[in-house]
Amino acid sequence: MRPSLAAVLLLPGLASAADLEARSRIDAVTVYQSSARVTRVAKVDLPAGDVRLLLHGITDRLVDDSLRVQGTGSARARVFGVSVDRVTGVEAAAGEARAAQERLDRLQDQDRALEDQQKGAATRRDFVDSLRSTYSEERARNMAVRGVSSREWADMVAFVAREREAAAADLRKAEVARRDLAKRIQAAKADLAKLQAKRSETTSTVAVELRAEQAGSFEVQVSYVVPSASWRPVWDARLAAEKQVMALSLHASVEQATGEDWSDVRLAVSTAQPARSLYVPELSPRWLEKPRPRPMAYAASPAQAPMAGEVGRAKAVRKADMPEEAEAKLEAIEAPSAEIAEGLLSATFTAPRRESVDGAGRARKIHLAELPLQAELTRVAAPRQDASAFLTAKATNGTGTALLPGPASVFLGDEFVGRAALPLTPPGGEVKLAFGADDRVKIERKVLERKHETSGLFTKDDVIVYRIRTTVKNLYAAPVSVRVLDLVPVSREEEVKVKVLDGSTPPSEEDPMKPGVRAYALALQPREEKAIELRYEVRFPKGMAVSGLE
Repeated sequence: MRPSLAAVLLLPGLASAADLEARSRIDAVTVYQSSARVTRVAKVDLPAGDVRLLLHGITDRLVDDSLRVQGTGSARARVFGVSVDRVTGVEAAAGEARAAQERLDRLQDQDRALEDQQKGAATRRDFVDSLRSTYSEERARNMAVRGVSSREWADMVAFVAREREAAAADLRKAEVARRDLAKRIQAAKADLAKLQAKRSETTSTVAVELRAEQAGSFEVQVSYVVPSASWRPVWDARLAAEKQVMALSLHASVEQATGEDWSDVRLAVSTAQPARSLYVPELSPRWLEKPRPRPMAYAASPAQAPMAGEVGRAKAVRKADMPEEAEAKLEAIEAPSAEIAEGLLSATFTAPRRESVDGAGRARKIHLAELPLQAELTRVAAPRQDASAFLTAKATNGTGTALLPGPASVFLGDEFVGRAALPLTPPGGEVKLAFGADDRVKIERKVLERKHETSGLFTKDDVIVYRIRTTVKNLYAAPVSVRVLDLVPVSREEEVKVKVLDGSTPPSEEDPMKPGVRAYALALQPREEKAIELRYEVRFPKGMAVSGLE
């Protein structure tokens, strides 16, 4: 059965419940922008009656008020309450530390025994060497008294060789065993150091109070919220120019420092913001009145002073983390997509497989979705500033879900060309990205004429006439679209007049938000070249200094 939240939080505890310890594991995690909800699962065999189920080793950073409990099983148990106790590291690690120290002591005893074997083998070898030398000297001195037969010499040589080889074999065997044992001793020391470090840590024990109507198996799910966890969207944008497809790969960069590892969990990321303050803005009356003498300054009382906590929270809500650049990574195989659940105010992406994220704060990049979009390709150039034509792709977001804002690694085919920022794009909105300069679209802008003359009968004016030609050539064997930007200066002074002259190529569009900027949309056939003419004059009183002229 699944108890209601009211049953978990409101019903009294069971005074006579027996304690039952259970091993739990993290099964699912949902990550938000500044926190995460962790769900632990424990399976136990419950006896009939009242039981207090103890789940040890949970991070002490959990938010107590966020605890939720659910359960199912054949035991037909009811959940009456849940509580959290903090356990110091000394108490939690004492038994494990003693066992680790005993393991280390046993390994070190074995190492000392092997060291003794090494010393014994070395002594045997040295003794055999000395025996050989002593025997040879003695036989040489007594050669005149009694000669040595060849058989005696052969037996002596064989004995020395046999004993020396046996001693050397024992020595090598002990050395190999000590090398292997040294690795185990090092690992045991590292384990002991970790356990000793845990003595300064604090963990939580969650106690779930149950009453089982009959004995049986029971699975309890305990979920809680922890801070120090976050995620951000990271994109790969890959353009297949020949197919006119812009494939957007959504990844989640997840990191957490909650004090516990998430190993092989069902991982989801959500755009919800549970930590955000819940308020509805209100307005107070604004009174207009005659100015009055200002009263003498006085110190604000604590009740009148602004609360530092409220100011800090407001800043925290408005502050946005600067996006970090994501390292580009080519994927050679097709990746499955996450399950996307659209809510009223948020969306949740569940990873297509179980994932692991360690608790040391290292970011983990997880693939969520592959979103191919049909793109319209064009080359955009502003030759007054840069002579290159830049390949751009524009696509409509037809995925049915918003494209989240985040950094994007940009690829042209399989070539990494740079990084860009992908803005928030709602369903039906347009996303536009640049994919680098296109060397096969040549653009040249030349000022053909800059003529300065004076006009007027009674008042003299300086007149500067410009004639500018921009040529665009398509070196492809296929048609291309090119958008060329140029401008005519705009006067801020009444005495300075600007006029576009006849012979100028009419622009395809003008942006009212950018006065003077003219856009020319060109459709170039294979190997075709087109020219754009721009002619204008600037007139101002003679001798007047004018800035911004070309």
